[in-house]
Amino acid sequence: MTLLCQKVEFRRANGGYDESAALSGGLIRVRCIAAAGESEDMTRIGGIGSLATSQLKALNRLQQLGKAIAENQVRLTTLKRINSAKDDPSGLVAVSHLEQQLVAAQAASEGVTRAHSILGTADKAASEIVSQLQSARSLVLQAAGGTLSSSEVAANQIEVDTILKSINSLAQTEFGGQQLLTGASGYLVSGTDNTTTLDVDVLSKSSSGDVTVDINVTTTATQATNDYQNGALGSDTTLIVTGSTGATTISLSSGATTDDITAAFNAVTHLTGISATKVDANEVDFASVEYGTDESITVEATQGTFALTTSGTTTGTDAIATINGQSYTGSGSKFNVNTSDLALVVELSPTASGNLSQFNISGKGLNFVIGSSASATASVGLPNLLTSSLGGVTGSLISIGSGGANSLVGGKSTEALQILDDAIADATRGQAVIGSFQKYTLDPSKRVLTSTIENISSSLSIIRDTDVALETAKLANNRLLQQTTFEVLSISSFRSESVLGLLKSTAARF
Repeated sequence: MTLLCQKVEFRRANGGYDESAALSGGLIRVRCIAAAGESEDMTRIGGIGSLATSQLKALNRLQQLGKAIAENQVRLTTLKRINSAKDDPSGLVAVSHLEQQLVAAQAASEGVTRAHSILGTADKAASEIVSQLQSARSLVLQAAGGTLSSSEVAANQIEVDTILKSINSLAQTEFGGQQLLTGASGYLVSGTDNTTTLDVDVLSKSSSGDVTVDINVTTTATQATNDYQNGALGSDTTLIVTGSTGATTISLSSGATTDDITAAFNAVTHLTGISATKVDANEVDFASVEYGTDESITVEATQGTFALTTSGTTTGTDAIATINGQSYTGSGSKFNVNTSDLALVVELSPTASGNLSQFNISGKGLNFVIGSSASATASVGLPNLLTSSLGGVTGSLISIGSGGANSLVGGKSTEALQILDDAIADATRGQAVIGSFQKYTLDPSKRVLTSTIENISSSLSIIRDTDVALETAKLANNRLLQQTTFEVLSISSFRSESVLGLLKSTAARF
C-alpha cells in the first residue's frame, strides 16, 4: 500500500519544533493518506530502528502459529493426538489404563484360542476312539451271532486286538508335550476300593485342594428277573423276547428241555440284554445283564404256552446312596454326582452296600484363563480313554483282548459286547464333557473378550488417536494464518521505511 504524507511535525519538549530532536529519536507524528483515498491513523514509532507494537504482536503470533503447525504435523505423522503428557495429562492416564486392559484382554483371547486348540485335538482323538470301538463292536457282534467258524472268530479276535492297541495309541495323543486322554490331563483319583468302586470319572472340580468323597449305599441295585418253572415244553412254541437292548424271536420245539430253553435265550443275549440260567429240570431263571429300572424282561408267546412266574414286564431297581451328605438315586449302580465342589460319575459294584471306603480327588485338570483378570479361570478334566479304564460292571475293555477274561476266542462274545457298550458310553461321555466346556465356557468367553477388545480399542482411538480430517483442516488454517501474518508484517515494515524516508527528506529542508 502506498502512503502519501500530508504533514510532518517536530515536537520539542517545551511545545516548539526542533529538527535535531527528530533526528536524535524524539517522537514524530505523521498523518498519511492511502493512495486509494482511505485515511489511516497516525503511526507511533518509538525510535528509529525499533519495532512498533503491532510488529511485535505479529512476530509473537508467528511464533505461536509455528508451534501450532509443528504440533499439527507431529499428530499427523504419528497419528496420535497425545504424544506427550503435556498434550492431555488426564487423557494420558486414561490411555495408560485402557492399554493395560487391552493387553490383558488380548492375552486372555489368545489363551482361549489355545484352549480351543487343545480341546479340539482331544475331541478329535476321542472321536476316533469311539469310531474304533464301534468297529470292534461290529466284530464282536458277528462272533456273538454264532454263525462264524472258530477260525473266523480267531480272525475277528486279531482285529479286536489291533483296535485295542490303536485305542491306547490314540489316548496318548499329545499337545504341547502333555498327553490328553490317558488321565494325565484329568484329575487324580486315589484311595478307591476296586471291589466296590469300579470306576470314577471326574468331570469338573472347582476347588484347588483335594476333595474327599464319602459314599454310603442305602439301597443296592437289582436286575430285572423272572423265571420259568414248567419243565419241558408240551408243544412247539414261538416267543418274542424283549429286553433293554432290543427284541428278537425265539422258536422252541415241542419237548424242549430247560437246557434247550437256556441255550436258546443265551444265544440272543447280545440282542436282548437278557441271560438265562438253568436251575433244574423244571426251572430256568432269567435276568437282565445290567442293573436298574432301565432293565426289563418281557416274554410273550405267539405260539404255544410259556408261562413265567411273574406275568407281563419285570424291571430292576436303582441303587440309592448318600454321597458327601447328599442323597442320590443311581442309574443302576452308576451315580451322577454334582456338588458345589465337583461333578463326577461313580460306578459302584451292584453288590456294594453300606459305608464304602473314602477316596480323594486331587489335581486341577487343565486350567485355562478365560478373562482379563488372573482370577477368571476355568478348568476341565479330560477323560481317561485307555483300554484299562474303559468298560463297566462286566469288565474293562482290556479284558476282551487275547488272553483276557472276556475274549472272543474264550467264548465270551456276549460279555465283550456289553463291555464295548459300556466303553462307548464312557468315551461318548468324555466327548460330551469336552464339547460342553468348549460350547458353554470357551465360546462365550471368546465372544465377550472379542467385544471387550473392540470396545477398548474404540475408546483408545477416541482418546489417543488423531482425527486426521480435523487435524488436516487445522494445519491448513494455521498455515493460512501464518502466511497472512507474514503479509501484514511485510506491509508494516514497508510503512516504517516510508515514514523514515519522509522524515529524512523533510529534515533536509530545515
